[in-house]
Amino acid sequence: MPQGGDAWRGTTVLAGTITAGTQVVLLREVLSAFLGNELIIGVLFFDWLALTGIGALLARRWSSRLPLFAIVPCVLAALCVFPPLTFAGFRFLPLLVAPPGSMLDIWLFLAGALLALAPLCLVSGAIFTLLIRVSTTSGTSNPVGSVYAWEAMGSLAGGALFGFLLFDIIPSQDLLLILCAGAGLSGAVLFSCRRMRSVAVALLPVVLMLLIGRSVWDADMLTFALRYPGHTVLAHRETPFGLLTVTRLGEQTMVYANNVPLLISGNTSATEEIVHFALVQRPHSPKVLIAGGNPAELVPEVLKYTGSSVRCVEENPWLRRAEREFLPFPENGRATYVEGDLRSILLSPSGHYDVIIIVAPEPSTLQSNRTYTREFVHRARLALTPAGVLCMLLPSSAEYAGDDARRVRAILRNTLADQFEHVQILPAGHDVFLASDSTLRTDIAGGIAEAGVPTTYVNPYYVQDDLLSERSRQLEASLGKDTPRNSDARPALMLAQLRYWLRHFAMEYWIPVLTGLIIVFVLFVRTDRMGIGVMTAGCGGIVLELMVLMIVQVSFGNVYKMSGGLIALYMAGMGAGAFAAGRAALAPRWYAGMQCCLALMLLLAAWLQPGISSGSTPGMAGLVPCLFLGSFGAGAVFTLTSRMAALDLVASGSRLYGYDLLGSAVGALLVGPLLLPLLGVQSVANAAAGLVVVGTVISLSSPVWRVHEKA
Repeated sequence: MPQGGDAWRGTTVLAGTITAGTQVVLLREVLSAFLGNELIIGVLFFDWLALTGIGALLARRWSSRLPLFAIVPCVLAALCVFPPLTFAGFRFLPLLVAPPGSMLDIWLFLAGALLALAPLCLVSGAIFTLLIRVSTTSGTSNPVGSVYAWEAMGSLAGGALFGFLLFDIIPSQDLLLILCAGAGLSGAVLFSCRRMRSVAVALLPVVLMLLIGRSVWDADMLTFALRYPGHTVLAHRETPFGLLTVTRLGEQTMVYANNVPLLISGNTSATEEIVHFALVQRPHSPKVLIAGGNPAELVPEVLKYTGSSVRCVEENPWLRRAEREFLPFPENGRATYVEGDLRSILLSPSGHYDVIIIVAPEPSTLQSNRTYTREFVHRARLALTPAGVLCMLLPSSAEYAGDDARRVRAILRNTLADQFEHVQILPAGHDVFLASDSTLRTDIAGGIAEAGVPTTYVNPYYVQDDLLSERSRQLEASLGKDTPRNSDARPALMLAQLRYWLRHFAMEYWIPVLTGLIIVFVLFVRTDRMGIGVMTAGCGGIVLELMVLMIVQVSFGNVYKMSGGLIALYMAGMGAGAFAAGRAALAPRWYAGMQCCLALMLLLAAWLQPGISSGSTPGMAGLVPCLFLGSFGAGAVFTLTSRMAALDLVASGSRLYGYDLLGSAVGALLVGPLLLPLLGVQSVANAAAGLVVVGTVISLSSPVWRVHEKA
């Protein structure tokens, strides 16, 4: 760690790296502990950004009381202590307040996340204010913009290290602990050099605990007994698709993705239902494609049909390796097993399959929703023979389906009906959706008997055809025709599924959103005109980032490495913009130009979305400079505004930083979980671009600009 007047630069970069890495680790914990849908992720980002902004605003009142020589070592000590404590809170608290196998109540999550994040985020915001104090005494021109730029560079390093550079080499939680230990060791050295040896001695045990603690206590192993009581853990690994865990309980083998059951062996009734409800429609030498599910049990059922062949697709290669080791599936000349993105595989020559069966999680996230959209259904239709059948599944709506459950099923039924002439819903152990351009039958037991296929459960003793047909007619009659269609650009099914999911906790969808908006509104009305420009730029920047991540996620699948690269690209653009604006002319035209650049990139990203969704490589290539230039504009806006600050750079810099993060918090809360599914990419981009323009106009009306023009 550099000494003297330049120490703040290295400290700022390290702070950005550690905070970005902590975000990555905590997002993984949210995925594991609480299903990790877009609403929960949006709440986590809102809490993080808003609390950090509030921390920066509050630090203005007390930062001058800390001796200047102690700021850098104190910052390093905070970076050593607070991230590991926050990680421990997210790892262990859910297991202590929720019984094993149960779903953590959302109210507990909202309160727990706020309390667990508050110390780290408030300190992180205060660190920005403190580092401005140091930079103002080191002869740095534009200290506020410089701290902002160096922090962005640190976040770039954190996104790159945790997102893709070291992902396959070292687990993200271990990398975070190493960086925190490094910060603590640097802080101890600086405390010692500045004759504060008692503090250095107190910090060293924390460093040693972080360095040796991981080799003695495995955080994952410590929680297995609580999370999987009675299970034998066979395998556990962090993958780009999340945490993958394989356990055995008695004779049953289970595979968990982010601690949610994904595959369970021995579930014969569900397996037969998945296969035979679809294959009985086209029983003569069917060519079958199955995406997802457990091939060890699905494939033997398909091969019972004379002349059949099956191709099993799995996009997660780590899951496929676990299947081969713990759930071995039959090697047969009529069965093939491939790895890769299903949407890309469906672009192969058309008219190839008689039956396509999709075994996917509920559409409560962008990742799972992408296999239920109009664009996906269109690709599946092209991959089917003229009389082919597409089969999708949702959990059973049982004897009574409430309004939210009916809306979910209506959206999926209507999305399928836009592409196929016939759609049939068969409510059994699952709600089985069948779609085809040819006729579909509901007499499943009769079809099984005609095909002469031996089954254990799906037979006249298990399935009563007349009752199944009647339940199907009742369910169909209860579904509305006037619903939005689920698409890549407007994931309406995900929004409906989230609303349905929230009913389990007696919560209305708008409650967390309204709460956040009220808090931000109170702060917004107290903001001056220059602050409004920064706040709207921060909101526009996070909207652009989330929108690009959504487009890539939906179009290319669960590509966390690519997502990490995109986040790093965004931070690189912000840092470059902040550095460039520190040297540019301080004129309204440059400020307006950077704001307009951000607004235009929002519109351009939305314009590129349809081409990217259809697999266009030029469209994806255009998205990269779009993200960089938009973030460049957002970073430049902050620095240009900070250069017009009053004499008290610490107070004005922390105030602008707080406004920037509060604007980003609003975007994070509203865009992913609400506005994108509700309005679609194009409408959100138009609204965000308009908000940026309005903020620019309000900001340029400030008399501060006229003072600088006269100067």
